[in-house]
This record gives sequence, structure tokens and C-alpha cells, in this order.
Amino acid sequence: MSTPSAEIVGVRREGRRDEVQVGGSRKDQAGGADGRRARAAGRARARARGTVEAKAREPLSRERIITAALELVDAEGLEGLTMRALGRRLGVEAMAIYHYFPNKSALLEAMATAAEDVEQVFGGFFAGMDFTGMDAGQRIVAIGLRYIEFAQTHPAHFELLFHVLPLTYPTWEAFVTGTSTFRIPQSLVQAGIDEGAFVERPGFGVDEMAYSLWAFVHGLAVLRKTRLRDVDADFDALHRAALAAFVHAFQNGARQERPG
Repeated sequence: MSTPSAEIVGVRREGRRDEVQVGGSRKDQAGGADGRRARAAGRARARARGTVEAKAREPLSRERIITAALELVDAEGLEGLTMRALGRRLGVEAMAIYHYFPNKSALLEAMATAAEDVEQVFGGFFAGMDFTGMDAGQRIVAIGLRYIEFAQTHPAHFELLFHVLPLTYPTWEAFVTGTSTFRIPQSLVQAGIDEGAFVERPGFGVDEMAYSLWAFVHGLAVLRKTRLRDVDADFDALHRAALAAFVHAFQNGARQERPG
């Protein structure tokens, strides 16, 4: 086995001598590296403090707190919404928030006042959809896919609208005759009935059909954004097939009602 050449050994030795001359001992070198890291960390902490101080200088208000809470839910989910985390986001101590909201429940109730805005975002997401040339079943598939897309692209609004914000309707009758987003599946089903594509049956009229449609699509949306969020699959094809099969049940009811 050949030995290293004198030239290479010399370079290595010279390298060690250079290290000693420039940086002192190996211990000194390590200390210098640690010092540089410590100084960098210190600068990072200073920048962070500066950001927090800048936020803290902004006047705190109910509106700022609610906005920050919505942003926090969007980024971390509802489980991430704590007074301490919200305080960090606002650049204030958590106790400062309690001057505006005595507890988390009060904050959630205040967030509920944003329901109208959330519903407007939800309604706007469906506005302008082009149903030209679609039959009743195809319209339901298109709306169902759009609903699932909303859950994926607006997770905070979806969480607030369907999992947090309380309904203001005390009874089922008030709910189905109200002005909530339930009107979307209602109108789809009613149009299908008017066109003869779907048919009402005893105990399974427009409202019951619309409710079953909503429950089915909502289940697909929740599964996609929770349990199946990391699964690699062609979900568009899966959802299309599932929705088409669901619509088929509505259409079969209409066919059974037709004579002959």
C-alpha cells in the first residue's frame, strides 16, 4: 500500500498550522464557531422582538383580535386557537386579550358574528357557475365537486361555517324555510323535480332529499381534508363516481314513478 506523498502531507500540516495561526487552538476555533452561532441567534431574537414590538404598538381592538383569530384558525386549525397563541400572533400578552373577551367561548361567539361574511364567501364561491347544457344530475355533481373544493381552498371558512358557527334556527321547519346555505341543495333538488328528473316520495320530499345530498357531499369533503388528506389518489374521479351514483338513486325514484 503506497504512502501519502510528502506534498499532500505537507499541505495537511500547513493547513493545521494555518488553522492555529489564524484561529488559535482547536478549542478556540470551536469557541469562535459557537460564538458566531450565538451572535446569529441573538440577532434573530432581536428581529423577532422587533416584530412583536411593532405589532404591540398597533392599537389592540376587538376587530384586530377577531381577524387574528380567524387567521390563526386558518393556519393552525381550531385546536391551535389558544389565548396564548393568539397573543403571540398579535404581539401582546395573552392577558391583554381578556380585556376584550373574558374567555375563549366569548371569542368564539364574537367570531360567530362574522357568519354573514363567511356565508358571503361561501355563496360567492358558487356564484357564476355555468350550468349550460347540464341536466339535473350533472348540476348536482358539479355543485358537489365545488363544495369539496371550497373545503380544500378555504379551510378556515369551512371550519367556521360548518363546525363552529351556531345555527340561529331553533327548529327544523325554521331551518328549511330560512335563508341559510341549505338553499343551495334545496334549489338543485327542486329544479330536478320540476324537470321530471327526480320525484318526491312519501317521507322523502325536497327537504329530505336536499338534506341527504348535503350530508353526503359534506362527508366527502370532511374525509378529503382530514382522514384522507395525505392519501395519493385521483379524488376528482372518485368524487365524480360517488356523486353520480348518489344522483342515480334520485333518478331511479323518478323512473319507478313513471308508468310503463
